[in-house]
Amino acid sequence: MPFPEAIERRLNKKICMRCYARNAVSATRCRKCGYTGLRLKAKERKSGQ
Repeated sequence: MPFPEAIERRLNKKICMRCYARNAVSATRCRKCGYTGLRLKAKERKSGQ
């Protein structure tokens, strides 16, 4: 089982909806492509996969 700090660091990100790059939570644009459509990374695994 990973440490809680490691889990927080791994999951506390924003994902670009265009290129799927990981960005900081405070980001408003993607660091790779500049797209403004960012979403928070899912905290739970999706069922059925």
